Amino acid sequence: MYFKTTLRQGNYIVILLIISVITNFSYSQSYVLEGRVINENGRALPGAHVTIKGESYGMITNNQGKFKLSDIPIKSYKICVSNLGYETYNQDIRHDSTKVMVLIRLKPAYQEIDEVEVKSEREKEIRRRESISIGLIQEEFLKENRSGSLMETLNRIPGVHSINIGSGLSKPMIRGMGYYRVAVAQNGIKTEGQQWSNHHGLMADHHAVNHVEMIKGPATLRYGSDAMGGVINILPEHVPLSGGLSGEVSAIGKTNNQALGTSAVVSARRNDLYATIHASHRQQGDFQVPATELFVRPGPSAELETSHQEPLGSHVHNTAGRKNTIALTTGIVRKWGNSYLKLSYIENQNGFFDWQGLRYDSLQMLHARKNRDIQLPSQTLNDYSIRHHTNWYINNNKLEFAVAYQCNHSSEFSYLSDETGNRSEELNYYRNREGLDLQLDLHTYSANTVYKWQKISNHTFTFGINSQYQQHYTDGYSHILPRYNRLALGFFITHQYDISPVWILNTGVRYDYNQSDIHKTLNPDPARGDSVFNPSLNKKYPALSYSAGINFVPNTNTIYKLNLGKSYRVPSVYELAAYGLHRHEGRFEKGDIKNRPEQAWQLDIGFEKNWSGLTIMASPFLNYFTNYLYLNPTPELRREGQVYKYEQSKALITGGELSADFQFHNRFQVQMGAEYVYAVNLDLKSAIPFTPPFSLKSQFNYVLKKQGVFDKNQIGLTCTAVAAQNYTVPNELSTNGYIDFAIAAQTNINTGNNPVAIRIKVNNLLNNKYFNHISFYRRLRIPEPGRDVQLIVTVPFSINNNN
Repeated sequence: MYFKTTLRQGNYIVILLIISVITNFSYSQSYVLEGRVINENGRALPGAHVTIKGESYGMITNNQGKFKLSDIPIKSYKICVSNLGYETYNQDIRHDSTKVMVLIRLKPAYQEIDEVEVKSEREKEIRRRESISIGLIQEEFLKENRSGSLMETLNRIPGVHSINIGSGLSKPMIRGMGYYRVAVAQNGIKTEGQQWSNHHGLMADHHAVNHVEMIKGPATLRYGSDAMGGVINILPEHVPLSGGLSGEVSAIGKTNNQALGTSAVVSARRNDLYATIHASHRQQGDFQVPATELFVRPGPSAELETSHQEPLGSHVHNTAGRKNTIALTTGIVRKWGNSYLKLSYIENQNGFFDWQGLRYDSLQMLHARKNRDIQLPSQTLNDYSIRHHTNWYINNNKLEFAVAYQCNHSSEFSYLSDETGNRSEELNYYRNREGLDLQLDLHTYSANTVYKWQKISNHTFTFGINSQYQQHYTDGYSHILPRYNRLALGFFITHQYDISPVWILNTGVRYDYNQSDIHKTLNPDPARGDSVFNPSLNKKYPALSYSAGINFVPNTNTIYKLNLGKSYRVPSVYELAAYGLHRHEGRFEKGDIKNRPEQAWQLDIGFEKNWSGLTIMASPFLNYFTNYLYLNPTPELRREGQVYKYEQSKALITGGELSADFQFHNRFQVQMGAEYVYAVNLDLKSAIPFTPPFSLKSQFNYVLKKQGVFDKNQIGLTCTAVAAQNYTVPNELSTNGYIDFAIAAQTNINTGNNPVAIRIKVNNLLNNKYFNHISFYRRLRIPEPGRDVQLIVTVPFSINNNN
């Protein structure tokens, strides 16, 4: 018995020894490949693709340019490292031990690179590493969807809307938030204007915009108080890659508003120095709508709508306009980094739809006489800016420095009257100044410093300081906003930690100090309204914001992300001290100096999955406000209209975006994007006004074969389905759902080295009569523009200099 037991135990031992030998042999037949990828100057190259030819092993380098491939069977291999802008590295692997360490230096590829491919790869890397929703809008998208303004162009992106007031005038809305909750920046420096007003569009020449960074959701850590809802960051134009002259000339025409425009860009580079100049001109007439018999003038809600009905027809009179822009950029590119200076000027003149004057037959005849002239009321916007940016690369670290000055000058002209007879002298004075009704001058001085530090392995720290000082002056017969000075300082730290090859942690904290100094404004005619429009106010607003996010990237085709943060927004001067008629809303608006800063808890979730030819992305979000600022209608009625006052309450804004991109045989592409926003005032248990309804946007593109000199031939169909919006507040009209179609075709005519690009697009193909819920014109029962045929011709040119 003892012998049998011992024999059985011995058999077990032999089996265990055999398994151990096999296991050890197996492990001895594999090794670990570890390394770092750098550029010609020794700086790390994050996002480089490291693969082993003929095998499934591969990964992307981290922020320090490092990679690690484990359990590689021992045999002959060739490592391949690629990064856009650099020559591909190929090298046989030699292994003398179970761990191989390599240092790979990539050489720059001086030939021209496909810009679409560059931006696509960069966008993928940003989405992989950042916990909030960030996307890069490429030049190809901007050209294919070019419309009357930048926001109308970006309107096709899920979660992004354009608040339109006329041809070429629009403001951004992201996830149901706009005005002072969405920041617009140029390479990180915020651009400022009269954000409270619908008829002050973005001061940007959309013809000169090459690519845009779009942040949907909280971005207060980097951009400060006004970025709770998101950021539209206009990135700098491309640096010319080679010597000589290059550029393009474009011409555009539209049938709906008889718009004609042209733009030209010329770039030159000699060694390390370069310069780019861009100029554009556009002029359009009144836009047309599907025939509408009557429109409804804004008025107190207590009055019957029938008393406000006026005839309209097919033209929305006095919406003609013209725009001129010019910008000069000059810079230097060196091994230590780059630096550039940009000067720009934008002039925009637009007529205002005269919903007040059209009740008079004489003014109806005046406006109907010509569709391209600009009559009273009208507006002239002049925007001057100078910006300087410098980037220094110090080993693996980067220092960014930027300063800017912007002058935003707005003048509104109208028919002036003195009903009480108390302002006859002022009336004559401003009538002699072409009927100057309101003048607003905003001067903004900005400076940013950002330092990215990557000395500790797998850790990236970013330290930043934002500063801004504003001076605001007013003039004109009417009043809506006082004179003020405003100071804003912000200090932030963000930390990105690569916990492992598949887990990335993002954290950050920001401290803000804001001070508003508002001047007291007296009523020049005490017989009408309050004796004091607004009292003086000098108040400081300190604040703390923070967030934490986690990304899980199990492979190069899958991304999960979660971000939670607390945001803070200082009330704007308009929300504190506004007093006057908001002309294009037809209502009298009042601020309240007792309003407190907004605070919000914001949750963002992200998911992305890539299959062969198919990409799906989902981005649900939730925003809880403890004291949301909003305009509330009051029982008070004035001659100008019903009084609306800024008040605060608890609020919830939630929803999400879902998109799918399907590519079939490199010729057929389907892109679909759905979005939904639910916004509720928790104290009043009612809706938040101007919330966009559910929408589904679909685009179908087909690439045709080359035919002779015609190359890159493409046709496309876009379908936009929008649901009804019946969840509204009192005095806010509900909106019916609609379906809109657009078609487009494009081709390149090869006439040599510089092919001519031609694009034709037809918007509102079926000339449908529908209403945009966030448009001012919906309130007047005026539909969106009718059918519009758009033609764009672009002629590039280049003159090489081989000296």
